[in-house]
Amino acid sequence: MKTLDDAAETSLRRNPEYRRWLLGDLCLDLGAGIGAFAFPLITLQVTGSLGATGLVGLVQGIGTLAGLVPGGLLADRCERRRLRLLAAATGMLVQAVLITALALGGGSLLALAVLAFIDRLRAGLLGSASNAMLKQIVPPALLARAFSVNEGREAAVEMAAGPLGGALLGLSILFPPLAQLLGNAGSLLATLSMRGRYRPLAGNAAPARVRDDLRAAVTWSLSQPIRLQLMGVAVAVNLGSNGLILTVLLALAADGMPAARLGLLNTVLAAAILAGALAAPRLVDAVPTGVLTIVPVLVLAVLGALIPVAPGMAWIALAYAFMGLGLAPLNAATQGFFMHITPVGMQGRLGALMGLVTMGLMPLGPMLAGWGLQLVGSRPTMWLFATVTALGALCALLSRDLRRVPVAAGWERYADEQGLAAEE
Repeated sequence: MKTLDDAAETSLRRNPEYRRWLLGDLCLDLGAGIGAFAFPLITLQVTGSLGATGLVGLVQGIGTLAGLVPGGLLADRCERRRLRLLAAATGMLVQAVLITALALGGGSLLALAVLAFIDRLRAGLLGSASNAMLKQIVPPALLARAFSVNEGREAAVEMAAGPLGGALLGLSILFPPLAQLLGNAGSLLATLSMRGRYRPLAGNAAPARVRDDLRAAVTWSLSQPIRLQLMGVAVAVNLGSNGLILTVLLALAADGMPAARLGLLNTVLAAAILAGALAAPRLVDAVPTGVLTIVPVLVLAVLGALIPVAPGMAWIALAYAFMGLGLAPLNAATQGFFMHITPVGMQGRLGALMGLVTMGLMPLGPMLAGWGLQLVGSRPTMWLFATVTALGALCALLSRDLRRVPVAAGWERYADEQGLAAEE
C-alpha cells in the first residue's frame, strides 16, 4: 500500500503543497501577463511616442537586472516563503500607486519610468525565491514534469492575458494595473496557505559572507561548459525573439490596430506553447534534451527571418504558432536539467546569475524596437532582431556538450559521468 509520501513521488496532483505553490504562481502570472501586455500600450497612449515607450521599456529591463543578483543571494540566505509573501505584498503596493497616478492624470513619462523601474527591481529582488522553492517541494524524478506543467500554465495564462489585457485597456487605462494588483493578492493568499518552511541552509548552518556565496556560485557556473554554452544561446535568442515580437506589436499599434486585436497574436503564440506543453512531459522522457534545445532554436531563427516579409497579420500569426510549439519542451528540458544538477542551497544564486547573463541584453530590446521604428522603420528593425536570433541558433549548433545531454531518465547518469552532479 502506498504512503502519502509515495503518492507525492508519483503524482504532482497528490502533492498539496505543490498545488498551493502552483495556485500562487498562476494568480501572479495572470496579473503579470495582463500588465506586461498592456503596459507598453499604456505608455504609448500616455506619451504618444514610440521612442518614449522604448525608453520606459529599457528602464524596466534595467530594474530587473539590477535586482537579480541581490535577489539570488536573498533566496539562498532567507526563508523563501517569506520572500514570496513580500514579493506579492510589494507588487500590490506598486500597482496601487500606478493606478492612483493614472487616475489623477499624473502618468507622465518620468512617473511611468520610475514606477516601471521600481516594479521590476522589486520582482528581481524577491521573485527568484518562488522557483528556488520548487526543488524542495517536488521530488527530483518529477522536476521535468513540474516544469512542463509550468510551461502549460504560463501558456494558458498568456492565451488569456493578451485578449484580456487588450479588452481591459479598451475599457479603461486603469483596469490592466488593477488586474495585476489582484493577481498579486491571489499569490499572497495562496502563499499564506502553504504549510512548509523553505530555508535554503541545512540545519543550523551559518550563512557565508556575501562575496564567498557569489564566488562559489560563479566558480560552480564556470566549471560547467554546458551551462556557459546554454547562456550564450539564451542571450542571443532572448534578445532576438523578444525584440522581434515587441517590434511587431508596436508597429501594428502605431498603424492604428486595436489593442484587443493585437492581443490575438499573443493568444496564437500562447496556444501553440500550450500545445507544446501538453506534449512536453512525453517529449522530455523520449527525446534527448540536447535535441529539444537545438531544434526549437533553429525554428525560431528560420521563422524570425520570414516574419519581416510576411504579407499580413494572418501570416505573422501562423509563424507565431510554429515558433511557440517547441518553446515549452525546450524550457521544460533545460530548466529541469539545470535544477536537477544544482544544489538546493545554490538555487537562488545560480538562477540569478543565469538570469543576469541570459537577460543581460534584453533591456536593449524595447529601446532598439522603439527607436528603430522611428528612425528606419519596421522591416529593418525586424531584420536586426532576426539576425541576432540566427546567431543564437548558430551557437546552439556549435555547442558540443549541449548536443550530448540525454533524455530525462539519463540525467543522473550523465551528470555523474560529466562531474555535474549536485553536492547537497
